[in-house]
Amino acid sequence: MAVSTSRRALVMVSAAAVSTAVLVGCGSKHADATHQDAAPNTTAVAATASPTETPSTGPSASSSATPTPTASTTAGPSASRSPGATASKSAKPSPSATPSGTKPSTADTPAAANPPAAPATQPPVAKPVVAAPVPTPKPGPTAPPPPAPATPHVPPLQSGCQPSKPQPDEPKDAVSAALTSAAGQSRTLNLSNGGTDKLPPLPVNLVKAIAWQESGWQSGILACDGGIGTMQVMPNTVSWMNTKFGTVSDPKTLPGNVQLGTQLLDWLVAYYGDSSFGGKYDLSPDPTTGKTPLLDLVISAYNAGAGNVHYNTVTDPTTNQVVGSLVIPNPSYVANVKALMSSQPWTKTG
Repeated sequence: MAVSTSRRALVMVSAAAVSTAVLVGCGSKHADATHQDAAPNTTAVAATASPTETPSTGPSASSSATPTPTASTTAGPSASRSPGATASKSAKPSPSATPSGTKPSTADTPAAANPPAAPATQPPVAKPVVAAPVPTPKPGPTAPPPPAPATPHVPPLQSGCQPSKPQPDEPKDAVSAALTSAAGQSRTLNLSNGGTDKLPPLPVNLVKAIAWQESGWQSGILACDGGIGTMQVMPNTVSWMNTKFGTVSDPKTLPGNVQLGTQLLDWLVAYYGDSSFGGKYDLSPDPTTGKTPLLDLVISAYNAGAGNVHYNTVTDPTTNQVVGSLVIPNPSYVANVKALMSSQPWTKTG
């Protein structure tokens, strides 16, 4: 009887042990399975979470900061193509998590979050406006205004009328040489009262630019309003130039034409220099203002006539100061010639 009781107790202890082992094994298997199933979801969250840790400062900042509803189950194209990826490989952000070409933001660093304030800049100091000088006549004999057509001359290349070609054009090299030679002369202008004006050589680029504006260096061209050749000399100025400078130039020849045209420019320099600049004939820009009032007057009057171009005195309404004022009827012509002086298109053509 005692033996039976012992055996029964042993059987019961053994059964309990076996049951415990089975239960422990089943619990471990379920825990492992649960851990393996959770890994992909945990990896997906980690991959999409990295952009939210560094918010973008660009237009897509709001969309990057808030995960999408499917972020916990989908990590982007790479995750869906590799469902069996391990946690160590899947922890890297997928291509869809970090936009291509976007630089990592540094907004989470103290320096980027609080950039140093830009140094205060002082407003630019306005330079005082330098008024044009009051016209000052030269003491003693002055040059009178040269003859001018009733209306400004219209260069044939800007005219609606078709110019004629009574004679062939000279080669451009010959025209250039003639213009350079004529510009380089130091002329003496005979004044009506017996005095003279000694004039310096003209700027070569001024002479070439006016000839280019007037005719495009076509020496044989004849404009509809009577302008002749390269410098478009008007017929009524020929006798005046020859008389005042003591020459016998023919406007239908290249040398005579450029001689007459440059003589007219010299006369204009003398007239405006004597009447408005105290007898100074400097055509270079003013060192203070950078303006070229004498040059502008000469260029304008070559086209419009000295009778239509003036340098007057006016009173500045803001300061009540008496200053000089240019009256130029053809500002576009002046601007074109000055632009040609700078660009020198004749050096770029064949």
